[in-house]
Amino acid sequence: MEKSLKIIRYLILGGIFIVPFIVLIVSQSLFFPFITGKNFSLRILTEIIFCLWLILAIFDKNYCLKSASWRDWVLIAVASFTFILILSTIFSVNPFRSFWSNYERMEGLLAYLHLFALFLVLTGVMKTEKLWKWFFHISLGVSVIVAFYGLLQMAGKIAVHQGGVRLDATLGNASYLAIYMVFHIFIALWYFLKQKDWYRWFYLPVVVLETVILYHTATRGAILGLIGGLLLTVILIVLFSPSKKIKLASASAFFLLTVLLGSFWLFRHSDFIQQSPVLSRFSSISWQETTTQSRLVIWKMSWQGFKERPVLGWGLENFNLIFNKYYEPILYKQEPWFDRAHNVFFDRLTTNGILGLIAYLGLFASGLYYLWVKRKKLGFSVYDSAILTSIFAAYFFHNLFVFDNIISSLLFFSFLAYISSKITLAAPPAMQVRGGLGAKSAYAIIIAIATIFIIYFINVPAILASRTLIDVFKSSSQGDLPASFQNFQKAIGYGSFGSTEAREHLTNFATQVLSQPNLDNNFKQKVYDFSVLEMKKQIAQSANDIRYMIFLASLYNKAGQYDNAIEVLNKALELSPKKQALYFELGTSYLNKREYDKALEVLKEAYELEPEFFEARKIYALAAIFAGKDDLAEELMKNYGGIIIPDQRLINAFVERKRFDKAAAVWEKIIEQNPSNVQYRISLAASYLQMGARQKAIEQLQKAIALEPKFKQQGEYYINEIRAGRNP
Repeated sequence: MEKSLKIIRYLILGGIFIVPFIVLIVSQSLFFPFITGKNFSLRILTEIIFCLWLILAIFDKNYCLKSASWRDWVLIAVASFTFILILSTIFSVNPFRSFWSNYERMEGLLAYLHLFALFLVLTGVMKTEKLWKWFFHISLGVSVIVAFYGLLQMAGKIAVHQGGVRLDATLGNASYLAIYMVFHIFIALWYFLKQKDWYRWFYLPVVVLETVILYHTATRGAILGLIGGLLLTVILIVLFSPSKKIKLASASAFFLLTVLLGSFWLFRHSDFIQQSPVLSRFSSISWQETTTQSRLVIWKMSWQGFKERPVLGWGLENFNLIFNKYYEPILYKQEPWFDRAHNVFFDRLTTNGILGLIAYLGLFASGLYYLWVKRKKLGFSVYDSAILTSIFAAYFFHNLFVFDNIISSLLFFSFLAYISSKITLAAPPAMQVRGGLGAKSAYAIIIAIATIFIIYFINVPAILASRTLIDVFKSSSQGDLPASFQNFQKAIGYGSFGSTEAREHLTNFATQVLSQPNLDNNFKQKVYDFSVLEMKKQIAQSANDIRYMIFLASLYNKAGQYDNAIEVLNKALELSPKKQALYFELGTSYLNKREYDKALEVLKEAYELEPEFFEARKIYALAAIFAGKDDLAEELMKNYGGIIIPDQRLINAFVERKRFDKAAAVWEKIIEQNPSNVQYRISLAASYLQMGARQKAIEQLQKAIALEPKFKQQGEYYINEIRAGRNP
């Protein structure tokens, strides 16, 4: 038995030491490869080691939660936070989404239950400083691998996944990579200060390397968090270190940092700083900056959402409902759908209420309590407390401007577990576990069976659905639309939270299918009927989410079911009265019905919500053209180049009005931007022909032939027909 328990312990430790490697996982076979691969791996690994820990605790009292653990404020804080999230999910506006989340985030209640389980395992098994040193050094080693990946991106050997120049390495997001680097820069500094041996100097190159990578993420919150954390570290060491030599060195470091910051501020308008894509982001920070303004607007919306549901909030992963309900039209400059407040504390406040925010702040407070109030009792040195405090401070500051992710949450919970394990080690011996060997074995078997069920139920259907979605895109890229449709049905049939993602893409797929004239009508009808049915199911599951209503309305419009689209969109407008996208789609419905006055009325509302929104102005002018009010259209567009601008939607309006001269003028503008596009020239020739300019039509066809020799036979046929006085 003793040997078996030792094997179980080693298996648990092996699983714990694998955890840091999860950051390297990028699974191209899964949907959202930077998110899903890491999360599913962490969940399955956590479920296995949590099961093994429970079995180990049954047979060995040393791995049970000790009686003094319930006086551990870190454990109480983590447990309370998890409990509030459970309550918030139970009373959520959309409990399904709050529990499961989606592929893009995977941060619902399920993620936090796994973090809590991992916290318990770390606290219960990592009982020595040596084990923690191994854990943090493995994590530090993995971070170096990630940093070298970033160097390869800097050198152009590996693409930056987000595009642009902001590094994202294996995390797929510059902000995620930034806070990951911040954690490990502090870990390297921590062990540089802790170690007394010669190899301590190897930590400094790691600090330099990861600072370079952090810099090239251009993530302002994380970089400022690091700078603030470093300043806090030296201040704490100056205040609490017993060594005058160390105090002097820390004071010098503080002086150097402040001089560097002051110099940057003084020369922020210099060419050197303005020409740097990273430094210029810092020099441009102001209240007038677009990003800053949008954050302030979103935080205002968050506050309104909090006031509506102040105690337990709207439920995890439901910020999108607040964003829709309290949407401000000025946000047209940003992406149309926000599912985060871009501030972790507002996220907590809105999705989990005041209780959730207090519980979240309690995680920081409990850790700081033991780092300083109980520092000597738990054996923390000044360096330990200063560095760990600075990690919390940098993470806290970073979270003021972005949203969290599973890797940064994992690191934060790991440090909380480290502090908690020190408390446990200082506690009295554990109580004797009751029950005989037979009973314990029965409990172990039950736990093992339950774990197998949990691993399958939580992970397998969602993984299979994710893989099937990848198959959808592969078959679509090959033009095999029936295979794509079958894969959509298969993905949804797994009945996982991935069905939501599949339904979204299914409506886009159905729209494409309906647009292709050569496809079999029976296949089109089958795709359409299935897509409508599934989107209705999704709307029933997420009754207040206008995103799915827009998808369904767009599909109705494509199929010519305009009245159905209007009905859905009017319901959506009740939920989100200031969302311009809803007015645009509703206006499209009325335009398609040729109810031009109603379309003009709807699109005028969209325009008046935010007159600076050029797209709203342009669509309003388009409706005016359809309605025969050219003077209004000209007035709207007089400061923007007039109504003859390169936009194909205008061509449809002019053709509807039989203003082929203006349609031709728009085609001319489009061709100015795309002079080598053959199809555009053929379309322009058609417009010339309709307005009676037959020679101009011939000239455009001749230019099309010169651009594309394969078009010669057909083009010359058209030209001969036109010269003969016929319209081909």
